[in-house]
Amino acid sequence: MIRRIRNKIAGKISNIIRASVRKEMIELLPLIPQLLEFQSSLKEDRLSFYDHTKDPIGNLYFYKGLKDRLVDLGIPVETVDLDILEFEDWMDTFPTIRKYYEKKSDVFIEKCMEHYLTFRYLDISYNDIYIDVASAGSPWADILNTRSVNSYRLDISYPKGIHGINIGADAGNTNLPAGFATVLSLQCAFECFWGDTDILFIKEADRILNERGRYGIVPLYLEDIHFVSTSPYYDQSKIKIEKAAKKVWRDDGYRSPFSRHYSPESFSERIFSIIPNKMKGKILYFQNLDQVMKHYSGQRIYCFFMFKCEKMGK
Repeated sequence: MIRRIRNKIAGKISNIIRASVRKEMIELLPLIPQLLEFQSSLKEDRLSFYDHTKDPIGNLYFYKGLKDRLVDLGIPVETVDLDILEFEDWMDTFPTIRKYYEKKSDVFIEKCMEHYLTFRYLDISYNDIYIDVASAGSPWADILNTRSVNSYRLDISYPKGIHGINIGADAGNTNLPAGFATVLSLQCAFECFWGDTDILFIKEADRILNERGRYGIVPLYLEDIHFVSTSPYYDQSKIKIEKAAKKVWRDDGYRSPFSRHYSPESFSERIFSIIPNKMKGKILYFQNLDQVMKHYSGQRIYCFFMFKCEKMGK
């Protein structure tokens, strides 16, 4: 009897596995040409060739060089030492966000730090109307609401319109009323904006922020060249990559379809140059992340740059 039950269970498991493998093979068949292209690609056509986040301590001079290039382009850069003790106190004050990201393994601290930086440098308070842009289900807006900060989360995956604290909309065309919010922030999200959505967001942010509005983007992904990384397991016919960007295959195990990395020059031309006159933008450069990483051994921390933009007032 027990043997029959075991055999029956084993048979069901085997059928599930075969069905799963068959489904994946069917999905992969149309992608074979691009998978072959990926397999034969040169090292300089792969993300690992450009990825400095795996060894940010060893690449400190690289990030400093990017900072110097920004300055040479006339972009205001504020050099900041990140205060580890202040960050620790902040995490103690926000235990829910800490618990939420603990499952993120070697980027746990990075994810917490992104929220700390937006909270700290955008000066979020109970006087604000805040939107977590491209939130992807993050509890951050919920957490801020418990602290009397009127907060929303916006994502294209939500049902269209405003439903409680959820706003279903494209970040580049929100359909929100003008002057709706005082603060917007994007944590590890701006790089995923396909096509011209990054450009459209800069214009839309100006429209939906009131006269004391400000927004922050962290990390601002900067690299030596302007490129978009994309997974060979995603249908490339659906991807929109600007002509000025190099296409780079993801070879890091993640199947994310799109991630944009600006060079200082492309950021200046594509984003900084279109900031409306009534807004003022600058980049924060966190120069002591080597000390932070030594403090949090085994953690990858790569938020070297944060873009902050704010209304100049009446």
